[in-house]
Amino acid sequence: MRKTAAIALLHLKSMARTPSIWVMMVVMPLVFSIIFGGMAGSSEKNKPLVLYSAGSDDLSLQAAKLLTGNNQYKWEKVSPQKAREAVNNQKAIAAVMIGEGLAERIAKKEPLFTVAIQRETQEYLALYPHLEGAARTVASGYELAAASGTDGFSALLQEVSGNQGIKVKKEIIQREGSKGEAVSLSSIGFTIMFMMFGISGAAATILEERAGGTWARLMAAPVNRVQIICGYILSYFLLGWLQLGILALSIKVLFNGKWGSPLYFIPFASLVILTVVGLGLMIAGLVKTKQQAGALSAVIIVSTCMLGGVYWPIDVVPDFMKLIAKFVPQSWMMSGIREIVSGSLHGPTIWTAIAVLAGFCLLFYYLGIRKLKYEN
Repeated sequence: MRKTAAIALLHLKSMARTPSIWVMMVVMPLVFSIIFGGMAGSSEKNKPLVLYSAGSDDLSLQAAKLLTGNNQYKWEKVSPQKAREAVNNQKAIAAVMIGEGLAERIAKKEPLFTVAIQRETQEYLALYPHLEGAARTVASGYELAAASGTDGFSALLQEVSGNQGIKVKKEIIQREGSKGEAVSLSSIGFTIMFMMFGISGAAATILEERAGGTWARLMAAPVNRVQIICGYILSYFLLGWLQLGILALSIKVLFNGKWGSPLYFIPFASLVILTVVGLGLMIAGLVKTKQQAGALSAVIIVSTCMLGGVYWPIDVVPDFMKLIAKFVPQSWMMSGIREIVSGSLHGPTIWTAIAVLAGFCLLFYYLGIRKLKYEN
């Protein structure tokens, strides 16, 4: 154990003198977290903007009131021309025009609203059911008033548009995250990505040291191969925790970030770091030069981070990509960390993530150690 620790300490001192390691593993994730940290969490400024115009008659005004009752969007009343221009310049996700003569439109079964969009974005696809529901409510109210033989359509629509909705008591099983938790999750994603780049780059130095004769001198020393490999793995593991510790403290100070219970976070984060170290070791074992390791690392890390929910939540991607994400370690890293940071601590989710990551970890170490050459 003493020899393994000595090799790890020697390797850490060597990496500490390499500025690129610190830039990749500490500076870059911290910069990205500061830049994107202010974007985390929901606020009024972050609500999608929807422009609308309405006629001067009472029915159009009441329909507009019904439409703008959805507070998930920021509604702004402008002229039809300005609404179309704003959508064309991508300043709003949609422009909804409510013309006069709604009763005649309903009678002729014509569209009640005219919606202008530049393209069908995810935000518009989420807005569309509300537009359709509001139009159905207006049409149903008119038909109900006509069937009753009264002229109370305007009063009925006014009553509906002024209704605050039925109150429903809700019980939140999975606690909603605060801004600090959202920043922490975003920071963890960037940390995992840059940790992969940093550790895979550091692991690739094995190839240089083997070519430069460092490994030959180590093999001549009174240590065996197991102690050498364990020493390198320990140095990368400590480097990963140093990176995570610096980032966690910085996010806590800057954004009051939350990291969940240490009893859960520390063991799970340790497994994540071990998995990342195993990936770097596997890459070092599969290639012959450091340049090849850098190219292969870039392809593997960027593609798997995209699939694994590091750049964006997996919930927003199509079903076939969700299926592919199950075969990517980053998705299980983010899944387990999300449960811990949010405080939900859903047992099956965490234990499944641990089991899958342990499987990836064993696979990476098996391939890495099996393929690694000790002599040039």
